[in-house]
Amino acid sequence: MAGTESGCARRALIYIRVSTARDDMISPELQQFQGETLAAKEGMHLVGKPIMDLGKTGRSFGERQISKIIGMAEREEFDVLILWVWSRFGRNMKDSLTNLDRLTELGIEVRAVKEDFDGRTNIGRFAIRQMLNIAELFSDQQADVWKESIARRRRKGLPHANQGRFGYYRCDTCPPRKPGVPLETCPACKEGILKVDPVLGPRLADAWRRVAAGEFIAHITHEWYDPASGKPVTPGRLYDILDSGFGLGFVRYRLPEQQHVLRTDKDGVKRRGRNRSRRPETFGLYLPGGHEPVISDRAECERVWDAYLDRRGDSPKTSARERGEIRYSTTGLVFCAACGGSMHALLRAKKIRRPPIDGRPDPFDVTWRCRQYAELGSCRGSGYGNLEHIEARVLDWLKENAKGGQDMETRVCRSQSALKPDDSAARLTGIERELERLVRQEDKLTDSLVDGLINADAARRKQERINARREELETERQQLSKRRERMVSQPRAVAFKSLVDEWEQATPNTRNKLIETVVRGIYVRKGRGLPLEEKYRIVPMWEERPLVSAAGAPSTAGAVL
Repeated sequence: MAGTESGCARRALIYIRVSTARDDMISPELQQFQGETLAAKEGMHLVGKPIMDLGKTGRSFGERQISKIIGMAEREEFDVLILWVWSRFGRNMKDSLTNLDRLTELGIEVRAVKEDFDGRTNIGRFAIRQMLNIAELFSDQQADVWKESIARRRRKGLPHANQGRFGYYRCDTCPPRKPGVPLETCPACKEGILKVDPVLGPRLADAWRRVAAGEFIAHITHEWYDPASGKPVTPGRLYDILDSGFGLGFVRYRLPEQQHVLRTDKDGVKRRGRNRSRRPETFGLYLPGGHEPVISDRAECERVWDAYLDRRGDSPKTSARERGEIRYSTTGLVFCAACGGSMHALLRAKKIRRPPIDGRPDPFDVTWRCRQYAELGSCRGSGYGNLEHIEARVLDWLKENAKGGQDMETRVCRSQSALKPDDSAARLTGIERELERLVRQEDKLTDSLVDGLINADAARRKQERINARREELETERQQLSKRRERMVSQPRAVAFKSLVDEWEQATPNTRNKLIETVVRGIYVRKGRGLPLEEKYRIVPMWEERPLVSAAGAPSTAGAVL
């Protein structure tokens, strides 16, 4: 096997996948326990924690961590991959066999605890193909059931998903919805028809009329709060509500050809993925629904909807980074010093705007404004940034660091010594301890259920809370791991000099790529007439982003090394 020597214990890695949290699922805990049992039985040494894909479908490999497993195999970090059953690896036979063949080429043995066939023999490979074929058949059958269910809901004028909608309520007697539990409804709500909320419904109608009439959506969101969370409604959230058309009496569905799109992954390969866009043009059918609209006049609903679509436009919204067309050199790198949030670019009014330069706006006319303040009005300490001044500040910073010479390493060390201690390692240790504590809680929960100390409903609710907390911890652990991986090595003055040499001839898109190699963020302070080095605080890639103090300014100072 890869990376092993005679007489050494084989290294095993456990892979766990759960598509949907439900009562009859194969729980991650069960999969992990059985995998650890097999490893202990055959004297294998487990390599780290199991790799988990929670809430991921087996039909697609693009969003799962199979590529990470293959990368670990290429680095010879393990010898055996342990699954619960073969369907956990995937329910797409073609892609499953392709990835299994790649692991086999790398000398990896793949084992399934409950369907343990020897893949090194002809009979074993045949049996594995049959199990994967059965898994794909089961997935196809489930897809047919869902398609029929969706078609039935469409015939009844119901939306695709049986969920709540902003501005609507189900009734006063239905129990609240619980994650991972089938929705329970009273006899009066079996048809699933939602009712207009007497408070939120009229506000939703007013929002549609105002946006359709040409009013900026940011003006409306300043007046809105989500009743579920109590937080302000962002323009993106309000657009999602209005794009659905549900409040105007419509239910929307995608045509078969709109279900999937081709996306380019990080390796430059186009892959087919699910279309998750929420914009109106990505839905081919807007049909009359069985519910009442928030505007009683159906004819007015049609007029408002047509005017809203004209205002919304029919071109899919993609970010500049997705299009590969960065318009400004500091796009994605400018942050507010008061709240730490991102800032976006605005152009000055046309009547005072300067003539363009080479077809691009004059940098003096491009200002950066705090997104939190612009959309929600919630950042009162935010200031404005000017692209001309920001670029001048960045260029001076690059030139200053290009003069480093032999003392560059000394200045980098001095800068790093001024940082707060990196607590990510301690936090990762704390996360591991809390995950272990959750496992102990599950053991106690199982014992209590077996002994009859609690009933099944109470055990299920407790298990849901444990699973939710585990998912939060796993997400935080991944974010911390990625942050530690982003820490770069000490730079050299010659690298800064090359950036300065390329600066003058570079386009804004090229400048953006040059800056982000050495700059983590540019923080803009509030105040007119401040020196550029005080107003624009540059955080290098080898520093952590500054904490925001109570006064609204970054808690660490000093931009040049």
